[in-house]
Amino acid sequence: MLRPLLRLASARPTRLIPTLPLLHRPFTALPRLLLKEDGNRTPEELDAKKREQLDKQKKGVNTWDEGLASSSEEQIKAEKEEVGDHGKHIEELQKQTAGQSEKEHEEGKA
Repeated sequence: MLRPLLRLASARPTRLIPTLPLLHRPFTALPRLLLKEDGNRTPEELDAKKREQLDKQKKGVNTWDEGLASSSEEQIKAEKEEVGDHGKHIEELQKQTAGQSEKEHEEGKA
């Protein structure tokens, strides 16, 4: 007698697969992480700065203005910053951090 080449799925023994109960997660709303402008500037101030930057750009002396940059733009610039002398750069950063810390926490000064 020849065996059938195809077997019916129901002819196979069923195997119980243990399943975990569905874990329900409560609905939560998280703040969206967006690029933001965190300076309180009026449109007039922004226009004046923009005109000033355009004038400097025409003269070829335009530089980075941290006052106009958002916090995310500052972070991106810091990440892309090229450092020539790494040791000197680290010392400068440490001095800046110490100065900022002393300003914010005067009670901790010796």
